[in-house]
Amino acid sequence: MRILEFFRSSAVRVALAFVLVTTVATTAVFGLVYFRIGEANEARNRIILETEAAKSVDRSVEELRGAFEVRLTNDLRRIDYAALFDSNRKAMFGNIDALPPIPVDGKAHYVAATHVPGSDNRIEPVIFVARQRPDGNIMVLGRSLLETLAFRRTVQSALLAGLAPMLLLALAIGAYFARRSSRRLTAIHDTIARIMKGDTDLRLPVGSRRDPIARISRDVNLMLDEIGRLLVQLKGVGDNIAHDLRSPLAVVHAQLERGLESSSDEQLRTVAKQALAHIDKAMLTVAALLRLADVEYSPTSRNFQSIDLSAICADLFEFYEPLAESKSIKMTLETKSPVQIQGDGDLMREAVSNLIGNAIKFTPENGSVGIAVFRENGLPVVRVRDSGIGVEPAERDKIFQRFYRTSSGHRVPGSGLGLSITAAIANLHELDLRFNDNNPGAVFEMVGRRR
Repeated sequence: MRILEFFRSSAVRVALAFVLVTTVATTAVFGLVYFRIGEANEARNRIILETEAAKSVDRSVEELRGAFEVRLTNDLRRIDYAALFDSNRKAMFGNIDALPPIPVDGKAHYVAATHVPGSDNRIEPVIFVARQRPDGNIMVLGRSLLETLAFRRTVQSALLAGLAPMLLLALAIGAYFARRSSRRLTAIHDTIARIMKGDTDLRLPVGSRRDPIARISRDVNLMLDEIGRLLVQLKGVGDNIAHDLRSPLAVVHAQLERGLESSSDEQLRTVAKQALAHIDKAMLTVAALLRLADVEYSPTSRNFQSIDLSAICADLFEFYEPLAESKSIKMTLETKSPVQIQGDGDLMREAVSNLIGNAIKFTPENGSVGIAVFRENGLPVVRVRDSGIGVEPAERDKIFQRFYRTSSGHRVPGSGLGLSITAAIANLHELDLRFNDNNPGAVFEMVGRRR
């Protein structure tokens, strides 16, 4: 089964395609050499014969006879043809018995089948030139193409002899790389199967390569890390919800039991009101969690447009100023110019509102709350400072955790999710939420990230 899967894999198909392309390319190169050699040799013979015929046409008959005898005597390879025919086209001397069937125009012509002198029935292809002399005789020169054909056959044999080893080599190389790639894919497949069975701590093998498979494996590993983080976070949320809901539900259960045992309608009504208060608190906690999930897991490109942080803070200042005055808290706003960013205006309004609301909530009477919007080193900054109870040094690393309530803040109503929601909104807008000590009080800043 593994062997069948191997031969059906895309890697093997790529290897076979490589072999096919290599074969076609090699055959094309050999074919080009095969035809170009023949054409070049034939063209060279044509030029030589036409030039010799033009130079020899004015020589005397005796000079031609002597030149032909020397030419044919020195022709050890038996490839030359030379003869002189009279005006009646009868052979006078030379090694050609009959005038070839070509025009007498001084041009080279190809004759496919010519009887070889001195043989019984052997024939060969020859290039002939026939030119008429001033005395009416016809001079014929020729050159056999048998050597050219033999060289072509040698090239053809070399192609056939070399093609098989080359194909085997190409196939072996392709199979090697296909097997290598197949092993990697098999290892990745087996790892994914184990992860799907619940072994979520495993990660895909990457190695030291930087090829596409390695890049995909790295990306999948990053995705698995994020999924693992979310699962841990989800478990923590579930545990926190169970913990936060268990106490109110236990209280409601006890109060309702006490109310049912009571014979007084007034006491039953009081118990019911208290139970409703605890249920409302539980519903607020669930609503806050759903809001946090909506912010964290929504697309980052959600309805982003140019928004002015100065205008948002000015609107919230007007909204919260009466509440601050009711607690005798001095509230100030510092904005010098518009601070534009790309974002969701409603989400940013919610984030800043959480910071201002917390500042007023945890600041005692006659305290102060300040809001400032500006750019620092080209980065947008929203700062909310107060003179409230602040945060103990040991708790400052935990205040952005879900459901975390400081030791001094437990007496103030809340779900412990406000800063988590604010941090998620800030992260969505590529802002960092930071805490600093105001001594007394706290300073919360949302600062843009450098790109």
